[in-house]
Amino acid sequence: MEIPALLPGTGPDATVLFVHAHPDDETIVTGATMAASASAGANVVLVTCTRGELGEVIPPELAHLEVKSSDLVADASGASELGAGLALERERELAAALRALGVDRHIWLGQDLTAPAGGPVVFRDSGMQWGPDGRAMAASTILPGSFSRAPLSETAALLAAAIRALRPAVVVTYAADGGYGHPDHVRAHELTLAALRQAAGPEGVGPEAADAWVVPQLYTIVSDRPDRPLEEGVPRLAIEGDLAAKTAAMRAHRTQITVDGARYALSDDVWKDISAVEEFVTLDPQTVYGTP
Repeated sequence: MEIPALLPGTGPDATVLFVHAHPDDETIVTGATMAASASAGANVVLVTCTRGELGEVIPPELAHLEVKSSDLVADASGASELGAGLALERERELAAALRALGVDRHIWLGQDLTAPAGGPVVFRDSGMQWGPDGRAMAASTILPGSFSRAPLSETAALLAAAIRALRPAVVVTYAADGGYGHPDHVRAHELTLAALRQAAGPEGVGPEAADAWVVPQLYTIVSDRPDRPLEEGVPRLAIEGDLAAKTAAMRAHRTQITVDGARYALSDDVWKDISAVEEFVTLDPQTVYGTP
């Protein structure tokens, strides 16, 4: 059976919006799909919620950019610019990755179409730690301004403004558990669903408002981690996208990903094959909007 290259609802001139937590997330789990969509003429837009300031760093020559747990404890007030160097590096990596994917529209949450009335704002990487079950959980120290701690009503309003302006045919983000539990991934899921509701019917205006927008096709990402099995009976939608573009984009994220031929490894040194096949679950609009 032939695997489709595009998500239903994607096609020439359709706007497809991906919402991700950190630079590199977009490439690892949706890069092939993004590249195939862009190649097919879709208007692919990526919203990234943080700059990944607290990510681990793989190349030894860039190890000085990594923020240590002791640094977080020492700066629990969030007064310093911890992770600023890594943030700049990951911004550059993301720009290179998006060029490889053929995606030319990128928005940082809190800037551009998502900027609040008071001006642009930056949300910090919340960080994480590994729990006893092998899944990510909240870090012991979470700095002020971290994305996962920002009021959902405020962040959702920022993304809702972009949804109303872009009027996407398709929106893609994480499943409710964030795939592997990272608090920023979980928050990105919560943010996206809340923003979809706000965009469909702004408070005090209603769903018939001229600027309201109901997104026709919604998808969540199936994690590639075996510790997150889907509930029994949940159908997966496999998409076979652009392998070459995804591989090139993974190479661009060098602080986070090591690429060796057709394989890659993250900071855990577990090698996997790079795959053009990415899986999604269709999200029933009724569960989001609460309407038939």
